[in-house]
Amino acid sequence: MEFVTVARVGDIPDGEGRAFDINDVTVGVFRCGGSYFAVSDICTHAHALLHEGSVDRVRCTVECPLHSTEFDLRTGQVLAPPATEPIATFPVRLVNDQVQVAVPPPGRT
Repeated sequence: MEFVTVARVGDIPDGEGRAFDINDVTVGVFRCGGSYFAVSDICTHAHALLHEGSVDRVRCTVECPLHSTEFDLRTGQVLAPPATEPIATFPVRLVNDQVQVAVPPPGRT
């Protein structure tokens, strides 16, 4: 997997997320404290856009704006229903003040 630059450090305010299309995947990149996390931006329950949800900066979670499913941004695990399936997570790195995310090309995992 290749890393792709999606933003500069500081472009995503703490406690917020932004959506980016990488290799035909809509990825939500979230900032939680000084850390960045990348996950599938699509809720596994009703396909809402997670970057539009609220972020808990202490717990590093995002709440789906549609039905309030809560996901752990570090692991993708469901912490509160109605969703039962986790969201995908993707590697993030910071290089030269750039936020970079790696997403497998289509057809690869």
